[in-house]
Amino acid sequence: MPYQKLAEAVLAEWRAIERQLDALGPDAAAYDGVKAEADRLRDEYQRLIAEAVAHHRPAPPPFPGDVH
Repeated sequence: MPYQKLAEAVLAEWRAIERQLDALGPDAAAYDGVKAEADRLRDEYQRLIAEAVAHHRPAPPPFPGDVH
């Protein structure tokens, strides 16, 4: 998958997981697992941004709003 498409896919998945977290609330049984997935996607997205900078590629779009 081309770099920019990969970044867009990770960002879209991260956004969806963040919405799911908001809907669950911190007291939900599934919250910790969903939070771990959100953290993994955030780390992957940040890795892609760092790679873009290191290779002088355009950075992927930013994540809008607050991140948990």
